[in-house]
Amino acid sequence: MKKNNPTIVLVRPQLPENIGMTARVMDNFGLSKLYIVNPRDGWPSKIAENSAKQGKNIIKKVKYFTSLKEAVAKFNLVIATTNRKRFLTKKTYNNFSDLNKKIINFKNTAIVFGPENSGLSNQDLRLTNYIFTIKTDNLNKSLNLSHAVSVISYELFNLTKDNSNFKENYELANKLEISNFMNVLIKDLDSKSFFNPKEKKESMIDNIYSIYNKMHLTKKELRMLWGMHKKLKNLPKL
Repeated sequence: MKKNNPTIVLVRPQLPENIGMTARVMDNFGLSKLYIVNPRDGWPSKIAENSAKQGKNIIKKVKYFTSLKEAVAKFNLVIATTNRKRFLTKKTYNNFSDLNKKIINFKNTAIVFGPENSGLSNQDLRLTNYIFTIKTDNLNKSLNLSHAVSVISYELFNLTKDNSNFKENYELANKLEISNFMNVLIKDLDSKSFFNPKEKKESMIDNIYSIYNKMHLTKKELRMLWGMHKKLKNLPKL
């Protein structure tokens, strides 16, 4: 696997067996970094370790987090996997070769999988840049968690470096830095009664996150946005 070896993130997984089998298929395809967010049955798990077979080393090195926000804080690119239809203005891919062109240009990439019973929430998706859906038969779109990870792991295994010049000479802002800015922005917008009508507040916030997640902001660009925001806050009232 390449140096920009992506990290697999399992959010609120329900079954320890699926965590173990995820580690097993990751090991098959040269992936080694597994993050777990609030598994239903707690962590660590002997069942997960036993289910991992030759992937036990991955299980032993799992990083545990209490929130997805914390788990993806240091990543520049975060990709969500879901087959649920979403009414979000977020770029969705179903051809991995197209997504490949994005992944190869980032040093820190996370691929996020939701819980088996419900998938990722819209709040989870706010922390991601893109959505990837695995093509399946229309009559049965639901995949077992470890099977979904297996499909993605196979595709990642076949990644090849291209000659793209996409911001590779700039240091990109990570998710924690962007989230800190977004929290202040949304709080200030709320104080100015921007979210109107109130029942549309959450969907409006989703759309604001989508706008910023498309940009792949560099640290320099984010500093510029902070400066602009602070200047606008200090303008005298008309």
